[in-house]
Amino acid sequence: MTEKSMFQKFRLYFLLIFLAELLSFGGFLLPEFRQTAFFVTVLLVLLLSLQKLEYGLLILLGELFIGSKGYLFYFEQGELVISIRIALFLVIMSVWLAKITVLWNREGYRFLLAKLALPFGRYYGLLGVAIGWGIVNGYFRGNEFSNIFFDANSWIYWLMIFPLAYVVNEREENGGEFWRELLAVFSAAVIWLSAKTLGLLFAFSHSLIVALYELYPWIRVTGAGEITVMESGFVRIFFQSQIYVLIAMTTAAAAAVYFKLLRDKKKLLYCYIVILLSASVAIISFSRSFWIGLAAGLLVYWFISLLVDKKNWQAIFLSMGFTLSAAILSIALVFGIVKFPYPRPTAAFDLSLLSERAGKISGEAGVSSRWNLLPPLLREIKQAPLLGKGFGATVTYKTQDPRVLEQNPSGEYTTYAFEWGYLDIWLKLGLIGLLVYIALLGKIFIEGIKTSYKLLCISLLSGLVMIMVTSFFSPYLNHPLGIGYVILTSLILGQKKKPPFLP
Repeated sequence: MTEKSMFQKFRLYFLLIFLAELLSFGGFLLPEFRQTAFFVTVLLVLLLSLQKLEYGLLILLGELFIGSKGYLFYFEQGELVISIRIALFLVIMSVWLAKITVLWNREGYRFLLAKLALPFGRYYGLLGVAIGWGIVNGYFRGNEFSNIFFDANSWIYWLMIFPLAYVVNEREENGGEFWRELLAVFSAAVIWLSAKTLGLLFAFSHSLIVALYELYPWIRVTGAGEITVMESGFVRIFFQSQIYVLIAMTTAAAAAVYFKLLRDKKKLLYCYIVILLSASVAIISFSRSFWIGLAAGLLVYWFISLLVDKKNWQAIFLSMGFTLSAAILSIALVFGIVKFPYPRPTAAFDLSLLSERAGKISGEAGVSSRWNLLPPLLREIKQAPLLGKGFGATVTYKTQDPRVLEQNPSGEYTTYAFEWGYLDIWLKLGLIGLLVYIALLGKIFIEGIKTSYKLLCISLLSGLVMIMVTSFFSPYLNHPLGIGYVILTSLILGQKKKPPFLP
């Protein structure tokens, strides 16, 4: 794929993402249109997947990159609600099963096994056993069936590794076109998420009517994210899918080193813009979990890069300079958006807000609720530390969430979903299941370090570190957003041949 065709792909996917978001907003305004858009999208993905499974996978992953909770489109009938993410998953898995059934009958099981070969297969097999145990254990412990279903729902996303591995194995010999296409989708998604975040910041910082009465409820209903006016007066724009924008920072930092060595100023500028946008999104998210994860990912990237590639230490320090200068400019960019004089700004922003946010570990509703959850969650874990209590296991604690307080003034709240990511896994799968998961992540990391193509490979591992660290405080490793990244990273780093988009 030439540079020109790559840009054309990027532009196409960016426009398609914009169209999808526009249709999602239209569906919010007109519920009848939303139902129609849902079924048209599912049918279109089905037809494209039957033609070429890669097309469906690219759409599925594109939705993952931008969709946060997966409800940009959804079907609603009474109490039944089906998200577009679940629908796309079912379509892709059905088409994949149909294709391998045909291959089985035509080519035999030996040919089929070659197409289904998984990197880190033993580790994935053990994780599959742990997930199965979590479902069975939850059922026999008498956990409520609906809780088991919705709790295990995210973990079922691991099955996407099979159609992805099938496509990668099938297309490996033709130059890895799938990875190039996916890179274009990822780039378009990152730029779109950045533009969406900046646009919403402007709209809400200036109290535009469309933002207050249309955009805010749309964001909330679709689960795309949270928009909150902080006590400081700053408008926080947080999307769960922004984690991919932060991951793009390490990828852009790695690519900047490569393009600096090639003296490609045009691509170097593009990398700088991505770093600038990523830093801006990190600020606007006002997420301490993101900040800690991003810091850990960048430190790991720079440290490992210096260890494995000492000859290019000057270029690596230049990458640090790019990142730090972009971080400074991002503060100016956010300030400029918030304080743009027309229409009259209504929000506040200065450097002191960042330091106050970083240092404030108590007092806020979300922080207090998270710490209130910790003791009862640990008590539940102690009751079955090795084997866990299965999916659907609940914990009761007191929360400061205003939405809960409206319904129950005492603040007592029972749930099966917890912010503490690793403790959630421990409770559901037990210590054995948690260690199996950590072993898979460790194996991916070790094999990634051993690869001969170091540059962007290390950035992929840095993104993995980012998700692993963020998961201490937010559920990513047990959510499709984190699971999807782990799957893609393992497939890229597990290939015997160097992926075509990695320099």
